[in-house]
Amino acid sequence: MWHCPLCQHPLALPNAEHQTKTWRCDNRHSFDEAKSGYLNLLPVQHKHSKQPGDDKTMLNARRCFHDGNGYLPLMQVIAEKIRKHSQLTLLPEFNLYDAGCGEGSYLGVIQASLQAEDHRVMAWGSDIAKHAVDIAAKRFSHCHFAVASSARLPVADKSLHTVLQVFAPGHDSEYARVIAPDGLCIMVDPGPDHLWEIKQAIYDSPRKHQDKMGDMPGFELLEKESLSFTIAFTSQAMRKALLEMTPYYWRLPIDKADELVNADFDVTADFVVRVFKRVA
Repeated sequence: MWHCPLCQHPLALPNAEHQTKTWRCDNRHSFDEAKSGYLNLLPVQHKHSKQPGDDKTMLNARRCFHDGNGYLPLMQVIAEKIRKHSQLTLLPEFNLYDAGCGEGSYLGVIQASLQAEDHRVMAWGSDIAKHAVDIAAKRFSHCHFAVASSARLPVADKSLHTVLQVFAPGHDSEYARVIAPDGLCIMVDPGPDHLWEIKQAIYDSPRKHQDKMGDMPGFELLEKESLSFTIAFTSQAMRKALLEMTPYYWRLPIDKADELVNADFDVTADFVVRVFKRVA
């Protein structure tokens, strides 16, 4: 499945029985598999900083929040869109990919949901943040993860049946390349009221999210749905994790940040979910 980021040839494990797993392509480019099981397919020349992507604090917070099932209703809706619109029931093996997978929660939960219905779902994910992929690989061993840029997905043309893009930057041309005919691209963006109560607590004049999504060349929009719910916090740690996931929290003085963590108020999760189908 994985392709070489240097020459785009398929990568394989010629010596899979060895303790050290080294993936190679026909042009003899090689990539060692990390102990946690992921591949680093982000060449130095494709990096724009020393440590691209979200930092460790935000990623650890995201893991804590998702452990509390804070966005579980969203994950369930995405799984339902796959059941409704994809060729899941027609294919002997279904390739699901999360572009910008973060610490892997969406991919892991959705794969488990679909496989519980006896579908054979191969789950793949990539993120530009190495720490995110390391967390994902350790927690979701049945999925395959790589450090890679969403601008250069390390997979073959027309090899994916559904691609997820959840709160992550994406590239229409790459999706058009890697998604098979009649395959899906499911995009999730913040709705106008997403985390509105937090914004109100921080800003004097908070602004609502604006929907700027347009057409997607090579794809047909099958469905657009708004999803809104009140987040069910199960602990104070989970509430703090949500705040630490956002850029708003880090703009506050420490005393005000602590005050916000300890405040007891409802928080709205609001999303826009779009389902696109790849057309000829």
